[in-house]
Amino acid sequence: MQETAFVPGPRPVNGKITGLPGWYFVLVGLLVASNDLSTQFADRYSWVAYLPLALVAVHLVLWFTLLSQRRQYLRAVWRSKQALGLVAVLFAVRLGLQFGLAALTDHVAPLHSYTHLIIGLVMLVLTTAGAWFDQWLVLRVVNKQQHPGF
Repeated sequence: MQETAFVPGPRPVNGKITGLPGWYFVLVGLLVASNDLSTQFADRYSWVAYLPLALVAVHLVLWFTLLSQRRQYLRAVWRSKQALGLVAVLFAVRLGLQFGLAALTDHVAPLHSYTHLIIGLVMLVLTTAGAWFDQWLVLRVVNKQQHPGF
C-alpha cells in the first residue's frame, strides 16, 4: 500500500506552518502521568483522584476551541510514524520502570512509597519531550518541502 503525503488545507499567508504551542505538550505529558500521580497522592488528597478526568475535560475543551483551527495539523502529527514509535517507546519505558522499580523496591523500602511518583514524573518528561520532538520533525519536513531554502 502506498502512503499518501499529508496535504493540509490552505497554508498560512507566509507559507510556513507553525506548530502547536509548547504548553500543549506539557498538558499531554500531564495527561499521561496523571494516573500515576493521582494513585500516588489519592490516599492523602481525595480530590487528586479526579485529576485524570479533569485533564481529559481540559483536552476536549481545547480540542474544540483554541486548537480547532490547528486540528488537522495535530492529527497529522499524531498519525505520523514517529508518533507511533513514540507510543511504543513510552509503553516500553512504562513497563520497564514498573518492573524495574518493583524489583528495586523489594530491596530498598523507602522507594516503594514513591514508585508512582517516579513513574509519573518520568512519563511526564518523556511524553512532553517526545511529542514536541515529533512535531518538530514533522514541521521541519513539511516546511522544508514548501520552502527548500529553509
